[in-house]
Amino acid sequence: MWLPLRSVRRVIAPFVLLGVVAVVSGCSTPHTAPGTLDEGRQQVTALVLEAAHALPATVTFTPPTKVGDVPCRKKVAGYVIGETGAHRAEVPLVVKVPPGTGRHQLDVIGAAWSKAGYALNRSRLDESGFPQLSADTPDGYHVVATALTRSPAQSQLDLYAVSQCLRGT
Repeated sequence: MWLPLRSVRRVIAPFVLLGVVAVVSGCSTPHTAPGTLDEGRQQVTALVLEAAHALPATVTFTPPTKVGDVPCRKKVAGYVIGETGAHRAEVPLVVKVPPGTGRHQLDVIGAAWSKAGYALNRSRLDESGFPQLSADTPDGYHVVATALTRSPAQSQLDLYAVSQCLRGT
């Protein structure tokens, strides 16, 4: 017993459409960079400390002692379908700055990052309350500096660095 061609088309069409959507939208799984996760942990720590040391001596901070990592995820058409087995190293650093100077300190960090050859993103510098500067390093790391400026009593910068997806321990 054969199905009419029209019925076959009606049954197959959604699957063909799903396949086309998957191919067009592509896979957004991040690639795994060379290097190990241990090297990534050391580099993200160095990046936040480098930013903190670019600031004037009037700031205070405690160097990070723990570096976290998050798994890299496989994605297709925007949906997570699993993990890649690689991880991103990440570390935050809170820097206490003199009251009212948070936004200015972002300019100081921006100058240091620019001098180091980082690709700066200044699109969020004019946000009220939480101006932010971010950058990508030449070797693929991402760094962010956020000033808490909602009130004069808030006087801190949050520095953050994250690696690409890396394998190893």
